[in-house]
Amino acid sequence: MNELEIYEKLKKIFSIVMHTENNFDQDPSEIYLKDLGVNSIGLVYFSIAIEETFKIDMSDVTFNTFKNVQDVIDYIKERA
Repeated sequence: MNELEIYEKLKKIFSIVMHTENNFDQDPSEIYLKDLGVNSIGLVYFSIAIEETFKIDMSDVTFNTFKNVQDVIDYIKERA
């Protein structure tokens, strides 16, 4: 799976979890997770959705480890 495919799936997850129509049409390295305004429960939902969507285990990392969306993409790409 390439980075664009991962990013497209992540955008859908972000939209569902955040209940927003923001389409994240910018460089993933410029979308900082701390600026998304997601609380700790939202981060749990993100992790679960990512695990289910990409069939990976994220138990070795916390979402706070990631600085931006590109970090998440890189993590998924290494494990998917």
